[in-house]
Amino acid sequence: MSNCTVIPVPALSDNYMYLIVDNETKQAAAVDPVDVEKIQKAAAANEVTINTILTTHNHWDHSGGNLKLFKTVSTIDRVYGGIGDDVPGCTHEVGDGDTFTIGTNTKVKVLFTPCHTPGHVCYHVDDAHVFTGDTMFVSGAGNFNTGTPNQMTEAFDKILGLPDSTCVWVGHEYTAKNCAFACFCEPNNEELKKRLQWAREQGSMHSGGKGTIPSTIAMEKACNPFARIDHLSVMEFCGNCDDRSERMRLVRKGKDDWGKMS
Repeated sequence: MSNCTVIPVPALSDNYMYLIVDNETKQAAAVDPVDVEKIQKAAAANEVTINTILTTHNHWDHSGGNLKLFKTVSTIDRVYGGIGDDVPGCTHEVGDGDTFTIGTNTKVKVLFTPCHTPGHVCYHVDDAHVFTGDTMFVSGAGNFNTGTPNQMTEAFDKILGLPDSTCVWVGHEYTAKNCAFACFCEPNNEELKKRLQWAREQGSMHSGGKGTIPSTIAMEKACNPFARIDHLSVMEFCGNCDDRSERMRLVRKGKDDWGKMS
């Protein structure tokens, strides 16, 4: 039986915040709580107490609520963020392999995944969930910004090394557009066409739809072109390049170029 419950809370136009609730104590961590009022309302509705903030990275649409929430909610005593990421209000900078708990039983392990920002981290929770921020999206990946293709390749390798059943909770609802590019990248992949249709039918929580979270590691291996750089069809899309990091760069470039055309 799971030690925790995950409650997604949509924010802004396409962001996701989350409450990770330790089932025994009803203590909760707020993940990327940019909308302070909304995350507090969700906590009250579920009768849980926020005592921790988990920040995946320093961009304002993920960390912009940290200081206000910390000041507003007296029970919060910890704000986690990645080493060197300058997360607002951070009390505990964490790196790869660091561990801590939410409540009594919910264990968290940090995956250091720099690229999108210099200190981006993902949180592997209760051996069952991973919160990927703007590193991995459903069928997509975050912009590299000042990072390198090699960094994103290493980040994806870490995430994809988790068990296939792991639930993947992402930072944005970008799934339908990501699936459309995946079909462009692998036009003969029937599974991707089904996934695109599904994503369109699900819609976005932000506009009254069901949303597309969580995904799973198994599904990302099957439907995410950034997770499929070692598959023949994606290698062909990349001109049969031998270097894995270069294939990651070419998939990113392909997505960016496709986005300008679509």
